[in-house]
Formats: sequence, structure tokens, C-alpha cells
Amino acid sequence: MTIKLEIEGNRNFKDNTFITGFHGIGTTGFIAVKYVVNELQAEKIGTIISDFLPPFVTTKDGRLSLPFEFFQFEDNIMLVPQFQPYRHEHKEFAEKLVDWTIQSKFQQSILIGGLDSRLKKEENEKIRVVATSAYLESNDLELPLLEDGLFVTGPIALMLAYYEVNNFPAIALLPYAESSRADPLAASIAVELVNKVTKLRIDTNKLVQDAELIERNLQEVISQTKNQDIDEKEQGAKRLFI
Repeated sequence: MTIKLEIEGNRNFKDNTFITGFHGIGTTGFIAVKYVVNELQAEKIGTIISDFLPPFVTTKDGRLSLPFEFFQFEDNIMLVPQFQPYRHEHKEFAEKLVDWTIQSKFQQSILIGGLDSRLKKEENEKIRVVATSAYLESNDLELPLLEDGLFVTGPIALMLAYYEVNNFPAIALLPYAESSRADPLAASIAVELVNKVTKLRIDTNKLVQDAELIERNLQEVISQTKNQDIDEKEQGAKRLFI
């Protein structure tokens, strides 16, 4: 099994911030990172190729858009996963990304997922975070940490584990989201926190206003994958990943 990161040109990522999100609860991570890329009009700089690449492509602005693509805006590098990596590739996928960000001397990594809204203890709670020891030691932001006893699973969990072992600053943003549908409103909460932990200033009003349209488009993507008989067990049950 082989996973390759194909980055255009000879780029220096020292002290950059890496941002990505996956198709977890509420599809929150994917919606958030896709929105960040679109709002910043970030430049496409690369892709990920693997032996088990999801068999889908689309077009954007007249050009092919592949399942996993890297984008850059100033000192921020975003990975947009159009689809969840296949489950048997999760470990290698996470290892490759972690090794690359560490070897390229990134400053920090921001991972975006979702947390089932039924786990709220107070109605006004919006988000929880999970951070590596290195992140907590180097940042003094007051952030609502994930409660003891709750588990993070999937690619984000693996990346957090590898970052922790390597003493690298990484944080997972987990807004409370609806588990039964795409939740753009939860994604807007994640983007607001991305602004807080970076120098970015991304307006989330459009994301909130376009919530219904984004949800409809995502449902079409989900429908297409089902029509192509992608095994949900192989693709990763969406409710399992935050």
C-alpha cells in the first residue's frame, strides 16, 4: 500500500499552519476546510495519490478537482478531502500527513471534526477541543476541552496520537453538530475558532446564509457514492468519525 503527497515546486513550509477536516459527524470538518479554501481563494499546490484513491473526480473553475487536494494561502496550508479515506488506509494516511508536517517544520496543525450535539450538557455549549501536550504548553488560549471519557476516532484520532508522540503542537476543533445530517452551522463555529487560533479573519456569515444550499449539495455527493456501491464499511461509517 502506498500513499504519496505530490506538492508542486520547491516550497518552504517552515512555521506554517496546517489545517484539515474530515467527513465526520455533521460532515463538519470537510465543510469548514472547504469553506476556508473558497473564502481565501487559496492556491492549489498539490494532491495525495494512493493505491486506493476514491474513484471520483469533479471540476472546479473548468479544471479537474481530485479527491484529496492541498491549497495554500500565505502561511496556511489546507488539505481538502472530498471523500473520507478508506478505513484500511487511515493509519498510513495519518502517518504520512504527520511525518510531512513535522519534517517540513510546520508550526502547528489544526484538525476539524464534529461532536454529537446530543452530548451537550448545557444548551449554550458550542464546541470542545482536544490538543496535544505541546500545543497546550505553547498556547495560553482559554479553550473548552473535551470531557473525560469521550473518545475521538478515525483519522483525526490517529493524527493526534502521532503528534502527541512526536511532541508537536496540534489541536482538534470539535463543534457540536447534528449527527443525522450535514451541519454547516457547526462548521461556521469551527471556522470562527480557526480565526481565533490563527491570524486569519474569515467571515462566516456566508457559510451561515448558504447552509441550506451546502447541505443539499453534500446530500447529492452522498447519494452519488451510494449509487456507485461504495461499501460504507470500507468508506468509513460517517457517524463514527469526529
